[in-house]
Amino acid sequence: MYRRASRAEQADPPTVGKKWVDRFIKRHKYDIVPSHVLDANRQASEDPEAINAWFLKYKAVVAEHGIVADDIWNMDETGFQIGVGKDQMVVTKRRRAHYFSLPTNRESATAVEAISATGRVIPVFLILSGTMHMANWYRLEELDKDTVIGTSPTGYSNDELSMAWIQHFEAYTKKGAVGSKRLLLMDGYGSHCTREFIQYCDDSSIVPFGFPPHSTHLLQPLDVVMFQPLKHYHAEALDLIVRDGCANITKIEFLSVIQEVRRKAFREDSILSAFKKSGLVPYDPLVVMRRIQERQERALTPPPPPAPELQSSPFNTPVTLRQLKKIAYDLQTQAKEEDFNPALKRTLDQFVRGALTQGTELLYTMRDLKRTKMAEEVTRRRRSQKNQQLKAGGVLTVDHARKIVRQKDDDALEKARKIVERADAQMRNMYKKWFGEAAKVARKYRLDGRLEPLYIVDQEGKGRFLRRG
Repeated sequence: MYRRASRAEQADPPTVGKKWVDRFIKRHKYDIVPSHVLDANRQASEDPEAINAWFLKYKAVVAEHGIVADDIWNMDETGFQIGVGKDQMVVTKRRRAHYFSLPTNRESATAVEAISATGRVIPVFLILSGTMHMANWYRLEELDKDTVIGTSPTGYSNDELSMAWIQHFEAYTKKGAVGSKRLLLMDGYGSHCTREFIQYCDDSSIVPFGFPPHSTHLLQPLDVVMFQPLKHYHAEALDLIVRDGCANITKIEFLSVIQEVRRKAFREDSILSAFKKSGLVPYDPLVVMRRIQERQERALTPPPPPAPELQSSPFNTPVTLRQLKKIAYDLQTQAKEEDFNPALKRTLDQFVRGALTQGTELLYTMRDLKRTKMAEEVTRRRRSQKNQQLKAGGVLTVDHARKIVRQKDDDALEKARKIVERADAQMRNMYKKWFGEAAKVARKYRLDGRLEPLYIVDQEGKGRFLRRG
């Protein structure tokens, strides 16, 4: 190619065709695989000797304190961007990209979760960005009463909130403990290593045990299995909210779906699988060792992931089309049995298919419209409620906060009732004053002879004129 170019009369360099790269790859039997980014620290932490040493320490601690599987817990935090979803595939005849409006709200929220090796999970501890607890958060019926909500300016954890969480953990795991001590597996985040945090663990018979730095993607059950479906279901819920016409995703929408998102993600079988794939319960370090070996052999160029399984449409069969389908079937059957003109048969078949298509589309349109109107009404009701400030900072359980909200609502109602009663009393006094003044004027007019004397009737039905009336 170079020699041909040097002999060419034109000055332009030689070029290749648009499909040259594809043909080159195919001709030489290369494969194109995705390149996954792995943090350099995490890659460096994948040292089999260090991981094996940690497993030996873990086994020794469990044996030393006589800890059973029921008392082995893993805690970690995961962050959410309240209004950020993900791209999805759309099946369509058009090749161009499809877009829909997504009003991204990048406010941060943190969920602190804890799961046990026997498949249990404690109520979630949520951290929202801000400094004030708002009443409308706790009016949501979707929130579990045992959920705890804290606030911080960034939406992330801090020393104060970490102390509040360990107290929350103690409250929900102490009664169900089988042995005398509970093992708490966690990362080495700074707020988990304060003197107050460690002291509280010692006083509460909790044994904190940290993972090696940058190794949670291998050893931590929440990281290995649980957080990925949690993020997936959150993105799914967000997508549905947007498709239902919500133009502004706020903390209210986030709180309204988080309970259902957790219910889908934190299934007992998934939690058991998370501890098994981490090699913790049952104890099997080889599970992690094999994974490290496979990752190193692939040299960060793993084969492409399997294509996601196709799932059926979220919509149910349109049962309201049953009669239309029956008629269509009868028409097509009759056309086959009788000696119809072939052109007429084709026309009839086209008509039937068109009618079924239009009927189905109409059904889906009406269903979507109904769901959108319902979602808009729910959003309108939520945002029309008076949003009061409940507390500055700290944490509140949903149950406790709801009692505060109810008390504030009752106080507001009582205040309004007193205002109405005071206004009624003022009106009565004003009428009384008017009637008194009118009576004085009437009495003066009767004494002057400008009005007839006042005639009154007593309880016995007897009447008389007042002399000075």
